[in-house]
Amino acid sequence: MNKLLEQPILFAVGINHKTASISARENIYVQESEIPALIAALKETLTECVVLSTCNRTEIYGVTTRTDVDLDFYKDLLINFKNAGETVKREHFFGLVSCAACQQLFKVSTSIDSKIVGDTQILGQLRQAYSIASNNYSTGKIINQLFQRAFKVGKESRTETSLHKGAVSISLAAVELASEIHNTLSNKNVLVIGAGETARLTAECLLKKRVGKITITNRTRANSEELLAHLRKSNNFVGEIIDFTDFKSRLNEADIVITSTSSSEPILNKSDFAHQTNKILLIDIAMPRDIASDVAGCRNVTLKNIDDLHAIVDKNYQQRMADIPLVKKIIMNEMSDFLVWYYSLPLLPAQMRAGAKPDDSTLAEIVKVKKFLLKNVSELHKMAMKNGAEDFLGHVQVVNQLIAMKNAESKRFEIEA
Repeated sequence: MNKLLEQPILFAVGINHKTASISARENIYVQESEIPALIAALKETLTECVVLSTCNRTEIYGVTTRTDVDLDFYKDLLINFKNAGETVKREHFFGLVSCAACQQLFKVSTSIDSKIVGDTQILGQLRQAYSIASNNYSTGKIINQLFQRAFKVGKESRTETSLHKGAVSISLAAVELASEIHNTLSNKNVLVIGAGETARLTAECLLKKRVGKITITNRTRANSEELLAHLRKSNNFVGEIIDFTDFKSRLNEADIVITSTSSSEPILNKSDFAHQTNKILLIDIAMPRDIASDVAGCRNVTLKNIDDLHAIVDKNYQQRMADIPLVKKIIMNEMSDFLVWYYSLPLLPAQMRAGAKPDDSTLAEIVKVKKFLLKNVSELHKMAMKNGAEDFLGHVQVVNQLIAMKNAESKRFEIEA
């Protein structure tokens, strides 16, 4: 029988660019339209959860009071949800509990866990993930506290450090890669496939490089027209829209193709380049990939994808790396505050845990609890990490040790008094 814990367990499981190849990541990628169904499945065993899925990571942040499940359960749940068992295995995942899970989220929100450190898009993606969870009633006391702090450290890393000055988003990285290969884009015709946020950022980066011509295509022509109108508000450039049904017949007119649709299947295959007469650079920044991998073998074609972008020379790399210790300090300070709050939950008086309004004596006890935790937060972090990042039982042991430490300290005060 499942035993419920007084102290909810915070955890994170996920797959990212550090743990798995692009092939595995795209097979486990969760479309935004799929997230509500996944949240519903997670809520069968979780009290709170958020699903973050981007081109480089799919991560679940959850809270449970159950003891009859472990992190492998959630790895398997995600694999089965995506029918990805043939290509994605448990070993492609990380699993983190309590303070380690908190640290992971803060590293994500500041972008130091991004494939390109200083990524400008991840904080917005994190906010969107939280919004979807909130709209699906899967956030609560712990997730709300954790994510608000994540947004705070993400913002601080942008305003108080140089980590994001000249930062490279996936879109800018794609354009930088095109510039590196072609030396200049001023005489190039770039076909942008897609009209969403990533396509907009890509087009804006192209305009900064004074690209010769931008051609836009999207399944919904109205979205292409809206994007072109947006770009022309502040830029004077040669631009054109072509129907999605026609773009394959005009591939020989393009020097570069940058694609970022939300298609679940490749939109460009080897057969589409059977009669390619001019050299063409294809940059696929979609997840799942828009371009089949065997296209790389086609004559006159150079194919690059998300995993190729790390080769871009970032002019601001050294400055950003120099500020990473400062970002880590911001993270650790916020982690300390969060852990004091998080680990105070099992130490508070019973009536406080039940939601009762505290009286003066209860408020005094809360102050004592927080002082005790502040004094021991460093030791607490060491205990949590020592007990294992992937172990729910280890977290329970930390809580038990913590309660014993507090009781011992209370008795010491009584004796001294």
